[in-house]
Parts: sequence; structure tokens; C-alpha cells
Amino acid sequence: SQTALERLVELSCTSSPSLAASYGLATIFSLLAVSAETLRKEAFEGKEITAEQYDELQNLGKTEEEKEFESKTKSVMEDSLDAVNERIRKMASCNVPRAMVKLMENGGGSVSGGGGTTSEHTMEQLVMAMNRMALEESVRGTMVQQGCLSALLKVEEKEKPTDSDKKTLRNARHCIAKMLITTNPSLLTIAQRMGSIRPLIQLVRDDKVNDLQQFEALLSLTNLASADEETKGRIVAEKGIATLSYAMYSDHEMVRCAATEAMVNMVSHPTVLEEHFSDSEKLKVWLAFALDHEENFECARAASGGLAMASRDPKVAEVLSTMKKLGEMVKTLLECGNLELMHRMLVIILNMMDHGKQCKEKMISCGALAFCAAYADSYHDGSMADNLEFSAADRGALKVTVDLAKEIVKLYN
Repeated sequence: SQTALERLVELSCTSSPSLAASYGLATIFSLLAVSAETLRKEAFEGKEITAEQYDELQNLGKTEEEKEFESKTKSVMEDSLDAVNERIRKMASCNVPRAMVKLMENGGGSVSGGGGTTSEHTMEQLVMAMNRMALEESVRGTMVQQGCLSALLKVEEKEKPTDSDKKTLRNARHCIAKMLITTNPSLLTIAQRMGSIRPLIQLVRDDKVNDLQQFEALLSLTNLASADEETKGRIVAEKGIATLSYAMYSDHEMVRCAATEAMVNMVSHPTVLEEHFSDSEKLKVWLAFALDHEENFECARAASGGLAMASRDPKVAEVLSTMKKLGEMVKTLLECGNLELMHRMLVIILNMMDHGKQCKEKMISCGALAFCAAYADSYHDGSMADNLEFSAADRGALKVTVDLAKEIVKLYN
């Protein structure tokens, strides 16, 4: 015997439901993947009154008996996040993602064409359902396997979208972002990997999206950029570097950090080195982020890592050597006491010393060489580390930094 959910999936996949039936199925799937509380919050978005204020007004007209009855039944009616996630996992195991893809192809009207009003509403519900399901990390791989990513990429093909279509398009891009945060890029087809880049960049550019949507789009671009040079090339071709660079100025620190991490994964591309890291004005931002390690450690770690990679390029190193804040960054990161940041700073110093001339002179003048000599002399045999109560991982990181300091001193000599 089939469960109700399995019957709905069968109805979506094996028949050609009418537009009305397709909309009904899409709405059911969409509502199964969300809590009642989330629906209430969504209903009050953009309104002059919040859900809490509405409840307070409602309570003014209720008797004590009605309030008591509501408090008793509230726990029974609650739809917790765990319950929602469990439903989403059951939906994935019953092939609901594949059913929704089928509805997009058969019952929801043409994805790239201009279906009627009902068709637009069906598409909106299907994309919303996928977006809600993608909140549960464990089902994202299943969603990709069952065709959700490819189906959502087709939503991009619609020409002259209406206001309703734009909302659906924004949700589709957000769903793509969620799925690709945790999906191994090497498991995607070339078409999926390349096709996802433009929607994600558009989502970051969109001034109508919230910080979470931007943040998740940036995380997915970071993930994709780790794949190969071809993927990096597509990000550059889609004007992604200007988009990422702009996102680094966001008011939200997590968006700034995600944009910085995405840029770090792009460092190996020649265009990024030439047009971004060789620009002294843009380098000022990287130095400022690296110096801000006490307030935003993750962003400082990403920025210093990006500079460590970029400083291997002679032109970037030359521009870096002219920066007024370079000496301050060297001193601050070497003396901060964090081995991760010290490691990145020592790599920058090693690269600068290796380039010679003014780069080398700058490192000597700002005291980097003197620090490395003293640091290597103090910790060269590991005996002083015994007094620091380091973990095994920290001992390994300490050895790496000491070896780098020795290499810098040897390079000078």
C-alpha cells in the first residue's frame, strides 16, 4: 500500500495533470516543506505590522478562557524545525524532487516560454518548494541527482519576465546557491557547473535580495571557484570579479568575509592578479581586512591568505611593497600570537624576500627579518614549545612557522 506522499509523487510523474491539478500538487509540496510559524512570518513581510504586534492586538479582544485554551493547545499545534526537516527528508526519500521536476516539464507550463497565469503560479510554488527543501543540507545531493539544479537553470531562460517571474527567478537563484554550497563541484556536469555561475553572480548583484541570499550565493561561488581554471575563467567572463569586489564593501561582515573568500579562490587566474591585486586602491582593502583580525578573524584569515597567494606574482609584490600599511600589517600579524595568521604573514615575507630589490628592502626595513631571526632562534629546537601547552595540531603549525622563519633568514644570508 502506498502512503499519501507516494501517491502524490506517482500522480505527478506518471500522468499529465491539468494546470489546476499541477498547481495543487505544487502547493502541497511547498507547504509540506515549511513550518506554520515561517508561513506566518512570510505573510507579514513588507507589512506595517509584525506578527507579534498582530497577536497582541488579537489578544486584546479575547477572554481569559480563550487565552488559557490557546496556551494549552499551543504545544500540540507547534511545528518545530526538527519536524519540518524530518518531513523534508521523507519527501526526498519518496522522490518528491523528481516529481517537482516532472511538474515543471509537464504540468507547470513551459519553463522558458510564456505560460498562462496559472502556469506562473505553479512555477512559483514549485520553485518555492525546492527552495524550502534545500534548507535541509542532507537532501541537497538528492535534489541535484533528481534534476532540480538543471530544472532551476532553465528558469533563467525566460525572456521578459513579469514581476511575479522576477520573484520566482530570485527564489530559483537562491535555491541554486543553497544546493551548491555543499555540493562537490567535481560531481556536477560541465553544463551544470558553468550554467550555475551567471545566476549566482546575478543574485549577488541584485539589490532586492537580503544579506542571507547574498551570503549563500557567495559561498556557492567560492565552492565552484575551487573546481578548476575553466570555472574561474567563466566567473571572470561573467564580470564576476567586479561583483565580488563590490560585495567586499558590504555592511554585513559575513557577506564581506564570504566575498573575500571567493576572491581568494580566484587568485590563481591571471586576470584577477592583473586587474585586481595589482591595483593599489584594491590592495588597501585587503590590508585593512588583514589588520582587523581582532574584530573579524575569519575575514582577516582569508585576506592574509589571499595576499600570501597573490604576492608570489612579481607585479603584485612590487605594488604591495609601496603600501603605507604594509609595515603595520607585518608587525601586527607577526605579533598577534595566532599561528594561522603568522603562517600567512611569513609566506608573504618569504615571497617578498624572494623577489629581491625593493620588496626585500621593505621587509628588512619594517623589521620582518629581525623578527624571523629571533623567532627561529627561540623555537628552532622545539624545547620552548614544551612550556606553551600546545595541542598536537598547534605544535605542527608552530614547526611550519619556525621552518618558514629559518628559510627567510637563510634567503637573506
